[in-house]
Amino acid sequence: MSLGDRAQAIASERFGWRIQLIAALGFTLLALVATARADELALDAKIDASTGAAEPRGAMPPRRRDVDEALDPREVLVQQLADETVAIDRALATVDDKLGVVDTARARRLAAAYRVLQAGPKHQADDPMAGARRRAAARMLIERDLIERRMLAGELSQLRTAAARTTADAARIAELVLPPSIKRPARGTIARRFGTLQHERSKATLSRRGIDLEVEARANVVAPADGTVRYVGPIRGLDSGVIVDHGTYFTVIAKLGDVVVPVGAPVSRGDRLGRAARHRVYLEVRVKLGAGARPIDPVPLLDAQKPR
Repeated sequence: MSLGDRAQAIASERFGWRIQLIAALGFTLLALVATARADELALDAKIDASTGAAEPRGAMPPRRRDVDEALDPREVLVQQLADETVAIDRALATVDDKLGVVDTARARRLAAAYRVLQAGPKHQADDPMAGARRRAAARMLIERDLIERRMLAGELSQLRTAAARTTADAARIAELVLPPSIKRPARGTIARRFGTLQHERSKATLSRRGIDLEVEARANVVAPADGTVRYVGPIRGLDSGVIVDHGTYFTVIAKLGDVVVPVGAPVSRGDRLGRAARHRVYLEVRVKLGAGARPIDPVPLLDAQKPR
């Protein structure tokens, strides 16, 4: 086989491995973020900024539920972590297998590159550029192989870190301090509940990390509990909103038209935050678990008084 044919064969093999690598990395990425939505990620980032977390930590969607069923917060957290563990384990197995295959192929290609370098034409002295080209081509292949392996090894390390974090979070659920009760941010009935649901027309499965209250137009909106305002401003898909830090958990109150509190302001339960933008007010509760925070169903925490 001529040097050109050999280089073409190596290039073809190289292209095939690159396609397989891209497919493996794509599978891993999809396994971790397939259920995430753009609006949820934007809100995750704002909450993570409040906690000082180094990276966004979105939660897996809560399990499917009946319309009138209120989920126990600890049950939801257990289910979220169990779902994440399954996804991470699958991704770990895929990347670990691919890393083994890549290492085997890399060793074979290193040996082939060495043979190419050692073979050379019979009259190598008459063509000094041929040896230089072979060395450059072999060096390029070796460097690209090394980049591939580093990418997979880095992915494997991140997945192992995520697995360890999820295991640690699961161990903390039993002792997690949950809010005993919170005040409705506005007077109204629950129009949209927490959990997964199927869209009537598209049949797509959607997830809600909070609830919507049906309220009077431009209704006053108040703080659900004592805390400190950590964020005020637009929240993608939810108009304007406020994120309040309550110590062991956050509340997100959104779909607001006017906000009357600044960032850093202490608020007491029932203090006015602003007004509803229209006829809905959004409420989300996130407990401080893991690097960021995880959503739980607010309904079991709402005061028992009947909304007016």
